[in-house]
Amino acid sequence: MRFALTGGVATLAHLAVAMLLIQLDVQPLVGNAVAFAIAFMVSFLGHHLFTFAGHGDAASRTLRRFAVVAAVGFLVNETLLFLMLITGPLDAKAAVFVSTGCAAASTFVLSRHWAFAGPARVQ
Repeated sequence: MRFALTGGVATLAHLAVAMLLIQLDVQPLVGNAVAFAIAFMVSFLGHHLFTFAGHGDAASRTLRRFAVVAAVGFLVNETLLFLMLITGPLDAKAAVFVSTGCAAASTFVLSRHWAFAGPARVQ
């Protein structure tokens, strides 16, 4: 539940920024990248301080792991967005919505089982 709440807030921040930038005629891939950077900080702070609070790992260690997880999520997001934009099944805003949702699912799995797993679960 905590992950869904924190991830939901970060995802909403990502979508809000991306949609605003697209509305302002920023290229969708650029707007998505800026939105990702903002959502990254919202997500890390929320997960470290709320979702996985008490996991026993230092912020510096989890930040490094979470950065790797976020980079994978961003690559999934940006790749899907690019493919949807060039093939044209959706408009830019809908494509950002779909690609961001797919990235959120991949980051959940990696965050839960690796980035914030704590020393006993990570090898």
